[in-house]
Amino acid sequence: MSSLSPNQPLYADPIIVLSPPTINSSVNAVGNQHLPKTRLHYIWERFIKFLNYILPSFIIFVLLVFTIYQIALAGYNCRLPDTNIGWIRAALFMNIPFVLGVLCYIVVLLVQKKSPTYSHIQLMAYNYFYILIYHAYIDRFFFNSGYQMNDVRKALNNATLLASPEQIVRLKFGKTAFNLFDRFISSISNGQRLNCLCSLWIDDTIVIDELLISRLASIINYENLISIRFDQIRFNNHLLLTKYSFKSLTHLVTSSSGEFRTLLQVIPIQLTFLHMYFDSINDIDEFIRPNMHKLRSLGIGIRCDSFYINQFILPFKNYQWTQLIQFNLNINGDVNLRFHMLQEILSPMYHLKYITLILNKALRVNDNILNGIQWRSFLSKALIFLKTFNFKFSIQPTSEQEIYMILDRFKSQWWLKDKQWFVEYDAHQNALITVPYFASKTFDNSQSYSFDLMQNPKIFYSNINTLSIDLEKDDDFKQILMSQPINQPRFNHVTKLSLNGYLTTDICDAIRNDVNLSMIQYFQFSSNVGTNEAFIELLESITNLSSIHLQYLHSLDLFNLILFPYHSLRHLVIFDYEPTTTKKLYSRICKLFPRLTHLTTDYHSRRNLRYLLKKLIHLEEITLRLSQDQHAPSQSWITQYTRWRRDSFELRVFKSANGERRLVLWINTNKNMEERRHSFKKMFHTITDIKLHSVYN
Repeated sequence: MSSLSPNQPLYADPIIVLSPPTINSSVNAVGNQHLPKTRLHYIWERFIKFLNYILPSFIIFVLLVFTIYQIALAGYNCRLPDTNIGWIRAALFMNIPFVLGVLCYIVVLLVQKKSPTYSHIQLMAYNYFYILIYHAYIDRFFFNSGYQMNDVRKALNNATLLASPEQIVRLKFGKTAFNLFDRFISSISNGQRLNCLCSLWIDDTIVIDELLISRLASIINYENLISIRFDQIRFNNHLLLTKYSFKSLTHLVTSSSGEFRTLLQVIPIQLTFLHMYFDSINDIDEFIRPNMHKLRSLGIGIRCDSFYINQFILPFKNYQWTQLIQFNLNINGDVNLRFHMLQEILSPMYHLKYITLILNKALRVNDNILNGIQWRSFLSKALIFLKTFNFKFSIQPTSEQEIYMILDRFKSQWWLKDKQWFVEYDAHQNALITVPYFASKTFDNSQSYSFDLMQNPKIFYSNINTLSIDLEKDDDFKQILMSQPINQPRFNHVTKLSLNGYLTTDICDAIRNDVNLSMIQYFQFSSNVGTNEAFIELLESITNLSSIHLQYLHSLDLFNLILFPYHSLRHLVIFDYEPTTTKKLYSRICKLFPRLTHLTTDYHSRRNLRYLLKKLIHLEEITLRLSQDQHAPSQSWITQYTRWRRDSFELRVFKSANGERRLVLWINTNKNMEERRHSFKKMFHTITDIKLHSVYN
């Protein structure tokens, strides 16, 4: 009963205010009221139950398929034209552990008969599809724009390589199989000129004639040239209609004075470096006399007989050499040259520091030119500034005793200690030579060598850079190899090693002991019998190998013994292998030598060629020997069935003099600028300095 009067407001009683009002109705009656269900309600309930049962399994199956796709995509090479997008592979690999972890967790829930929550599936699907769409976008972008980007890079590389005419200051021309010389000349068009060119060298692979000189004159200002070297010059008409001025010329090297004179308006008078093969004695005087006070280096090559020898020597008595420090003389012909004649030529050159003499007519053993005592007496008084004296004097056949007597005259303290000039007898050339300048760079045991007459074996061995050994020949050299072990290799500068025959383990050990194999870059091996184990032992010691030439029937067995790939190998020539092993052999080659840039082998089929072109992605040139009944694949076939576009390669078939045909595929990869320059090195040179050597040495 309330204590408040009926007149008081309700809010005066806090209990009434805070307490809910009393409802005199049944709660159960209210909660148990249902609306009648329709047929649509029953269908919806069953659909929800079906989704709850099947949807998790379906989503997990789909995501499992995507997982397999990502693993496959990550493991695939992702090959694009001229590029590898390896960083996409890395991103995919980084995503795989996460998605596999989530997938394994959901599979465990299913095995335990627990239903994964939708939050699990949502998280997994989010990561799957987000990463998938992200990489699909990247793939689409790079695949669609790959060719366009490569074209931009190609144009950029070409622009960098083929510098503008104003940037070219030195040029060297040489002939190549793909006419790069003509292409370069044709590229300088529309009135462009090489105005900054100061040095021009055309080697002996190109014959310089009237047409070439006229063609070069349209792009080169001859008056600006400072240095010229023409290794082969020949004009059909010695009365050229056009003469040229070389007024700035200071360095001149050419193989014919007479041919070069036909080009000239006047003889250059600023020469400091003149090395030339002179066609006549008159030419010598015409070129030397106006330049004798400026010449610092003079090289004379001439063919002369005894009738004209005095006429040849006479001008040298009147020349005044004020700057000359280097003199080279190469005399051919039937001339009886005497020691006093050489004295008359050399005596006025009292500033000389470097002399090189080559006398090709064989001298008698009692000739004073072969007398070391005479040379010491003359040089120590007349040429006191002389630092280097090199010579090659041909000798008439004689006995070993006479050779020993000649060599003894060059063994005084003045020769060996004071000057450190060492003289040897070269049995192969039958000549008295100074070493190491005239020492042979190549040793071939199929040729004759007189080891007993060798005065300085250490110099001889260290000068060899090409070593060729016929293992089937039993000679003194093999006895040297099989002699007692030495502390250090005799051949310590060999870069090319060639072996022919049966390679035994003993010979292999001897070669490893006598040759510094870490210097070998080129290795050639040919054999008709199996020598796999010894070959592998030798190959493992050659750590800087870049080129292999192999003619070996058991090549596949040999390559199967190699455990690790040779990433340094760039050139491979392989012939005479078992034809039935071609497919397996090519597969092994691609795995062992993945960075090959040049490959030469036999052509078998288009399928094999396509396989090589697909796997060897760094190839720049492939040469295939064709048999008489084989047809070379066309350029359109290569464009259709390989990764290359038509403008990214060239294809030609060359026929040699003996009738052999070779298919050459030249690939313009544009991957590395230095490799591009190497490929074009025969076309032109943009170097900062050129050291010119006499053309007759």
